[in-house]
Amino acid sequence: MLGRRLGERVPIPLVNRNPAFGATAWTLSAMLSGCPAAPAPGVITGVVLYDGRPAAGKRVQLLGGDARNQATDTNGRYLFSSLPPRRYQVVFRSEADHPKAIPNEIAEWRSLPVELGDGSGKEIPPFDVAYNGVLYPDEGMALIVNEEALVPFHWSTHPQAQNYRVRIEAESGGFRWLGSWSGEPLAIFGQTVNTGRYRWLVEIDGGDAGVGLTRSRQVDF
Repeated sequence: MLGRRLGERVPIPLVNRNPAFGATAWTLSAMLSGCPAAPAPGVITGVVLYDGRPAAGKRVQLLGGDARNQATDTNGRYLFSSLPPRRYQVVFRSEADHPKAIPNEIAEWRSLPVELGDGSGKEIPPFDVAYNGVLYPDEGMALIVNEEALVPFHWSTHPQAQNYRVRIEAESGGFRWLGSWSGEPLAIFGQTVNTGRYRWLVEIDGGDAGVGLTRSRQVDF
């Protein structure tokens, strides 16, 4: 897209990584989407991006009380209204298995929880669901791993990522390993494990934008 590779680390104009994230980004996203800068009372709203651009037709769910579902409009915006005071969270789950869906998507993205008080509304920081899914080890690879035979895990970057960590789980249960958070898209695994089938994925810390998950991949140890 316009000379950029999907998944390449690029600046996203709607995201302000400053810890004091707030009015500037809210106003900018509002200008682009036509939504008032200050959400009305009882409203939770935000924008879903795809490769840095507003993404229409992306389904999001609002958790907290009775779950609500909605697809983003032509400006990538969702808006839930008439909400009582409570704690809420916005969740995107990819529909990439659907034949009409775009395959290069993050598997899941969750906003940080927000508290909606009396007479208040909330703007959720924009999050980007584009991800090219290039990871190693690839699906179905068979590898030897122990304290001496280390296995590198690496993956494509996400434009909003501040840190990553790998999660490995045995399909049969009983084993789960979490790597350390790191700003680099690389983790080294070197433990003696039972022979069998495992699944692994990457957790993405997007700071104020929330947390994402890549699709899990199968690997045989």
